[in-house]
Amino acid sequence: MLNPQLSSMVITSEGIQRITELLNELQSETNAKGILLVEKSGQHLALVGEESPHVMALSALVVGAFSSTREIARLLGEAEFKTMFQQGNKLNIFISLLDSQDLITVIFDERTTLGMIKLKTQQMAARISEEIKNMSSAQGQGQGQWR
Repeated sequence: MLNPQLSSMVITSEGIQRITELLNELQSETNAKGILLVEKSGQHLALVGEESPHVMALSALVVGAFSSTREIARLLGEAEFKTMFQQGNKLNIFISLLDSQDLITVIFDERTTLGMIKLKTQQMAARISEEIKNMSSAQGQGQGQWR
């Protein structure tokens, strides 16, 4: 559930349902273990795949890690980096920045490749961004509701 003091986004149940369907589609196409959509404030919007008791902490840490990546980009003269990849012994994390400044975090293992994750996540990012934009439009029309 979003904390209204930390977020200006109004979430509709229909919007979250559509986003969850898109994340399920992405998981199916990539064989990812889990996919997390994190709002720019660090709150998770949606999670598909394997459940984790650490979703809230993971969401906050993903935003923090990406924020430090933004500062690295700035120091290097880049406007920003759009993606981040971290590789572990068993699991990998690919994070992609949406137009809305929210983050898609894909957790995957050796069953898929980074190239497949990048391609499919970039393709899905536009569709998810559109759903977020639609929810923002609904806010302006007074049709949103806190979830």
